[in-house]
Amino acid sequence: MSYRSRVYYTGNGSAQNLSVTFPYLDISHVHVFFDSVMQEDDSWSWLNSSTITVTAALGTEVELRRITPYDPMVTFTNASLLNQDDQNMAALQAIYLIEEGVSFSEVGFEQTRTYAVTFVIEGGGVPVIAGDKGFILIPMACTINAAYLLADVSGTIECDIWAAPYSDYPPTAADSITGATPLIITNDNKTLDTTLTGWNTLLARNGIIGFSITSNDNITRLTVVLIVTVTS
Repeated sequence: MSYRSRVYYTGNGSAQNLSVTFPYLDISHVHVFFDSVMQEDDSWSWLNSSTITVTAALGTEVELRRITPYDPMVTFTNASLLNQDDQNMAALQAIYLIEEGVSFSEVGFEQTRTYAVTFVIEGGGVPVIAGDKGFILIPMACTINAAYLLADVSGTIECDIWAAPYSDYPPTAADSITGATPLIITNDNKTLDTTLTGWNTLLARNGIIGFSITSNDNITRLTVVLIVTVTS
């Protein structure tokens, strides 16, 4: 995904040549971020004026971002000679700063969007047996705000949720995000948890989450719904 002053890629564990899709006034204004952390080491370098070579771990969010300085790059004085290059630079600096503000607003808008992440566990007409039930990939970094369990019939069931980076797939019980408070339906057909006490509610971009049934009595189909807000 790209904006006016930034573009996103996904690391593959090897050196990648990534296109800088936006213009800039100086190469010092272009920065590289891995999972939102600016990189100031030898993990990246310029190949040419429009391409950066990056080496990032598998599944890492790689962002190329332009950050134009606020201090004027050109100063005009009385009786100074006005030339085309200086006027263009001054105009472009203003335009780029505006674009970066717009780009931030675009990302900010995306950050406020809320989604329902849904996973259905099917017992095939018989009670769901305990154990791992599958995995899904979450393409955006997000925060879990609430969690539902919706069952087809009344019963008692406990569901744990695991999460790990794509590079560490598959997640296991050691990667549980629910702590001591897994999702539980008790003699009912639904439950809702909005407090998520003890949970690790932050899910990384391109992370994998897994679902595991710890115990079950009577329920033959279970739908897990996570309400999440996008953060990047």
